[in-house]
Amino acid sequence: MYYRARTKEQVDERKKEIILALDELYMNKEWDDIFLKDIANNTSISRTAIYSYYKSKEEILLDSLYYHFIELDDGLEKYLPNIKTKEEAVKKLTSLLKKNISILKIMSSNLEVVERNVPLENLIILKKELKRFYDIFSQMLRNISPSISEEKQQAIYRTFIALLYGFYPLSYPISVQKEAMKQVGFNLSSSIETMISDSLNLLFASL
Repeated sequence: MYYRARTKEQVDERKKEIILALDELYMNKEWDDIFLKDIANNTSISRTAIYSYYKSKEEILLDSLYYHFIELDDGLEKYLPNIKTKEEAVKKLTSLLKKNISILKIMSSNLEVVERNVPLENLIILKKELKRFYDIFSQMLRNISPSISEEKQQAIYRTFIALLYGFYPLSYPISVQKEAMKQVGFNLSSSIETMISDSLNLLFASL
């Protein structure tokens, strides 16, 4: 039997259950083929009750991105004192991004759709977490290269963010893209770990 959440902790638990249900569907289905009823079927919460927490699947996906960035930020911040070299930075970022691969798929495939269909206050919450990531990332760069300029630091960060938009589709091309590449004998895809680590090694080469 379903009971209405009455405390903030209960609400957070229900929302996390909904997010995890969406995550599982999202990594295995096309976005347009996912509906609230599908998410509800993967939880202990009815579709009607889901509307008590989210008004749309875009809001759920935004929260998924938010929680994955929290996990990314927490992991990087925890390890930050140990990151003194480019090699250590590449290793840790690759591991964290692979663990939070939903970030890469959302950013490459559905971020604009989400941002157009969620309330501004929800986006502000996400942007605050992204600002936290920028601060941690910047400190990591200063650990590696104490004399790095603010301009170079920002340039590396902007390039890193741009890379995040491309990792997933290059590592997980859709079937029609794979067939087209096969027909012309041209394939740039590789494992997500290789794609991330190779890109980061190039990005940090000048540090």
